[in-house]
Amino acid sequence: MADVVSSSIVAIPAVVEETLQRLSSKSSVIATLAIDRESLTVLASSGQTSVFNLPDSTTATRAATSPTTTGAQGIENFAKMMVNYVNSTSKFISDMDEEDGLRLLRVRTKKLELVIVPDSKYLFIVAHEVPA
Repeated sequence: MADVVSSSIVAIPAVVEETLQRLSSKSSVIATLAIDRESLTVLASSGQTSVFNLPDSTTATRAATSPTTTGAQGIENFAKMMVNYVNSTSKFISDMDEEDGLRLLRVRTKKLELVIVPDSKYLFIVAHEVPA
């Protein structure tokens, strides 16, 4: 896996780098992403980050035939959607049982599996290849 790359000028906290290195150590990992939950900023990414590219919803139909969203903007759109997804799921879990909390999410598609690890400050996302 490629080294962790910052997507902005902001210094990456050591805990983020360490966590991404640990999460990306498996051979099936193709990409990683670290998001600041408060600012919705992508702190770092590595690997084939194109798997995290999500077109702007207002141009989704147009993007299907001719992508208009840049890679960085598409990843920012993905990050915002994932934070909303995790926040909604966390609320759902706490509504079911106030003493319980969300620790990990797995989302599997035909092409890949996303492992989402929420933290109080950060959101870590790892994309794995799905065996054929």
